[in-house]
Amino acid sequence: MMKTNLVIQSFGRENEYKRAILTILSYYAYIRLTVDKTRVLLFTDKPEYFAAYLKDLPVDYILLTPAKIKSMRGQIDFLHRMKIALIEEAFSLINGNMLYTDSDTFFIADPNPVIQQVSPEKSFMHVWEHQFESLRNMPLPAGKTFRAFVELIESQNFQLADGREIKITPRYASWNAGVMMFHPTHARFIPDIYTLTDQFYPATQNHASEQYAFSIMLQENTDLEPCDSVIYHYWYRIKKQIVDLFLDTRLNITWAQLPLSDKLNQVKTWTMMLPAYFDEHVLTLRDLAIQSFNTNDFSTGYHQAFKALVKNPFSLGFMKDILYHTKRKINK
Repeated sequence: MMKTNLVIQSFGRENEYKRAILTILSYYAYIRLTVDKTRVLLFTDKPEYFAAYLKDLPVDYILLTPAKIKSMRGQIDFLHRMKIALIEEAFSLINGNMLYTDSDTFFIADPNPVIQQVSPEKSFMHVWEHQFESLRNMPLPAGKTFRAFVELIESQNFQLADGREIKITPRYASWNAGVMMFHPTHARFIPDIYTLTDQFYPATQNHASEQYAFSIMLQENTDLEPCDSVIYHYWYRIKKQIVDLFLDTRLNITWAQLPLSDKLNQVKTWTMMLPAYFDEHVLTLRDLAIQSFNTNDFSTGYHQAFKALVKNPFSLGFMKDILYHTKRKINK
């Protein structure tokens, strides 16, 4: 049996490091394979930060220097182009199927039964999101780069790495690229994923350009399926804030010195409770309130605001937001 390879990146800030630690430890908290059947490739600018937390685990650190990061971003200077570059490098370093995850993830079940389904004909991304057609009328100004992408794909064909052309219609779908599972043969798609991304991003400034490129190549060439049943991707900014607050008070050097089994048991407990924890957190309730106010759904807004104030009545900024929208409602 070939090893299962987890590939992840984490650089720049301590909260990013802590998120990646949660991802890796949750992987080992759920996976039923023995440690010698697994391998983690962690691309990071600070390997020494992880050493205490991840000791006794088979982690290979790939150093991200400023020069390497600049090279990975390419001539288009696109942050998310790094994902393509590190996956390309990981393909050259591993033997077996690849499980790539962003650091804003944690496992909620053993991923190995899904990983074992990967084949030359089958791949996985986290979850189906939408057809490109749905981006056409996204509200402005936030929807500007999404509308630009639909206009771009309708206006031209695109060149692949070998010079062939591909027609990308709005009926293609975007899949969430925070988690992906590849067979070794899927390395052949990387040149085309680079090429599409390098055409999409400069023309649209859309920060999902690399996700669109992965989505197109995998659904064009494989049977693409979701894997959200085994891993949770908390990409939304409010959820990231909640996780950062949660980990800030728990992950420290004292906790890092616990026996590995204790750390894995605690992490598994955390991941079992976090999805519900997100839903009832005061930051979520405040966000739901403000979103409802912004769409003039005042009854829902006040309901969520009341729930948030019950949890934490001492937020001056949130009270000012409520008063602002109340005045807006009265004036309307």
